[in-house]
Amino acid sequence: MLDRYSELVMFLGICYYLVAHHYFLSSLLAFVALIGSMMVSYVRARAEGLGIECKGGLMQRPERVVLTGAAAILCGVFGGLIGGSYQLRVPGIPFVLFESISIFTVPIAVMAVLTNITAAQRLRDARKALDRQQP
Repeated sequence: MLDRYSELVMFLGICYYLVAHHYFLSSLLAFVALIGSMMVSYVRARAEGLGIECKGGLMQRPERVVLTGAAAILCGVFGGLIGGSYQLRVPGIPFVLFESISIFTVPIAVMAVLTNITAAQRLRDARKALDRQQP
């Protein structure tokens, strides 16, 4: 139970930081990653409560922790090297192509997609296992 709380607090901190620094889209992606992360754990717990082993998928807890930690460290290191407020703009394009926070937010966006795919895969696998158990 404490591992879920720690993950929630970590995502709360990420969402708060991104909102406070006006990265609204990135904060939404972090929230979607939080939802996916909780659903991966929830589907597994529900399936195991029904006597079904439900492991596997692309983004289990170790992968999420490593990806988040590595992205945060890389963002800090590169932010220190290129500047925390670095932005790459191209004349004629009305938006920023790259900024130093992107080193952190791009992996969070990937996690938002993959955690929800993992939860859906686990749900599908649990459903198949339940169907096999019924006569």
